[in-house]
Amino acid sequence: MEAPITAIGFSKIVDEDKLQEMVKEILDKPTIQLASKTKSKEILGEYYKKYGENTYLMVRIVVRSEKKDAKIEVEQCEPYVEARHCIEVEELTVECIDDDYSYYAICEEKETGMPFIFWLQNVIDYTEANSENKKFNKVKVVGLATEGTIVLPIERDEEEESIEKEEREKFKVMVQRAREGDEEAKELLEKEEKELDEQLKERMLEEDFLSIMSGYFVPTTLEDAIYAILGEIKEIHIRKNMKTKEEMYLFVLNVNDMPLEVMINKKILIGEPSIGMRFMGTCWLQGTVIC
Repeated sequence: MEAPITAIGFSKIVDEDKLQEMVKEILDKPTIQLASKTKSKEILGEYYKKYGENTYLMVRIVVRSEKKDAKIEVEQCEPYVEARHCIEVEELTVECIDDDYSYYAICEEKETGMPFIFWLQNVIDYTEANSENKKFNKVKVVGLATEGTIVLPIERDEEEESIEKEEREKFKVMVQRAREGDEEAKELLEKEEKELDEQLKERMLEEDFLSIMSGYFVPTTLEDAIYAILGEIKEIHIRKNMKTKEEMYLFVLNVNDMPLEVMINKKILIGEPSIGMRFMGTCWLQGTVIC
């Protein structure tokens, strides 16, 4: 499987030495530089270097003071793609893992109730806003694809599409009722989930999986925020890495009624994308909390 950095046009960064060269380039000539003092009196810095439209490599450093000497440590070097669309969410929490500078966000998409986790990129913005007790209900998220394939859409007639749309609208209403504490709605959602699961198992005995599932959004490893994704392509944008000249696709997908942006290097995409086709792949989820 490719590394997430490949998704933004760095397919030839395959060893630590080349990555360290990139880190030095970013620290020497960043496009954006942010800094903040932490509770432990350390300096946290974020250095972003732009390599394409809304496409960056981000280096996060910590400056620790030890008596008279200041020690600079590189905490992360990660790809970052700024999403074009905001997603309204509920139940948003942000957790720190291992140390004070690696964060991930946990939330639910507001309308569908779909839960997801992503690595937080704007740590400085978030921690400063959080210290002021601000509320957060919007995020921007992009899946950086480590592999992907274009697959055919499911053929439906107008009546089938109308029925499916009606069912999804009912589901959204039920999710909102359950979120507001309606016990009857919670029971109905649980019952429907069991029935759908049973129907899926029965159909898979005779039908192909991709002809049954129009979309899915399934975590493969929660710890790394990696998801298996299948969704309909609604928009296609072509991006180019200014340094490597490699080209990428930025897709806007409809994943079971949840909008999701995905970037993938053209080199690793199997198939020719077009509006209405579906993208199936594995993505590392990263993004920002809107402060």
